[in-house]
Amino acid sequence: MSLEYAEAVHRVAGRIPAGSVLTYGDIAELLGSGGPRQVGAAMSRSPGPLPWWRVLRANGTLPADLQQRALPHWAEEQIPMLRGRVRVTQARWRPDDGGFNFLDAVAAALAEGTGAGTAPNRQGEVF
Repeated sequence: MSLEYAEAVHRVAGRIPAGSVLTYGDIAELLGSGGPRQVGAAMSRSPGPLPWWRVLRANGTLPADLQQRALPHWAEEQIPMLRGRVRVTQARWRPDDGGFNFLDAVAAALAEGTGAGTAPNRQGEVF
């Protein structure tokens, strides 16, 4: 089954557990396609509810219009913060084997849909 880029981004974002985050660039790297801007654009076109507050800029912030809306979510999930920014290195999601299997399957389906071949295997890779 092939995937469109936005759908692949949404699947990854939906898999981030409460209390953890990924950056736009992390998601692009895990998918083996696109970059932070493409992930941000895909996140802005979500067809349904997603934990959008778990997908951040590399500096631990969100766009100003979302930052204030994210604060209660971050507090509820006890996401570590310092001076109004998420501490990405502490909160970054580090998938287990099952998580990497899921991510590899999404990346492979995306690669199939784009004609890019097989996505690289990220099994066990840590950011």
